[in-house]
Amino acid sequence: MLVLLSEQEIQQTCEMLQQCKEEFINDISEGKPLEVEMAGIEYMNDDPGMVDVLYAKVHMKDGSNRLQELVDRVLEHFQASGLIVKEWNSVKLHATVMNTLFRKDPNAEGRYNLYTADGKYIFKERESFDGRNILKGSSNGNDDVSGPVQSSLED
Repeated sequence: MLVLLSEQEIQQTCEMLQQCKEEFINDISEGKPLEVEMAGIEYMNDDPGMVDVLYAKVHMKDGSNRLQELVDRVLEHFQASGLIVKEWNSVKLHATVMNTLFRKDPNAEGRYNLYTADGKYIFKERESFDGRNILKGSSNGNDDVSGPVQSSLED
């Protein structure tokens, strides 16, 4: 995730994305929208009974690896600039469905509720959920999360 905290960082990011578009995005996308599908549900930890993040798997509709190649090259470009610290070699293509970090239950036990200046909740602790029933439905072939999605890389 990229967090931009100043107008300067926003401007730098816009310029870098434009460079990416000129250097390789148009070549990878062949100047056309990339059609992706979301199918299947996964979770981002080792225990399906203690899930913090549930996500839909994303892949190219044509079965190619073009989107993965594109986002990985954008990541490399941002890492080389120093705007992103290198933590991973590859981007996990996904669409977050549930994330307990953003749970808005001020009455949940064992939580310390803090608020930002604009009134958003900040929780000190996550409260995981049991995702086994959700995942069971996905493993039985009932993994349609959404239809195809088209991504346009226009200005």
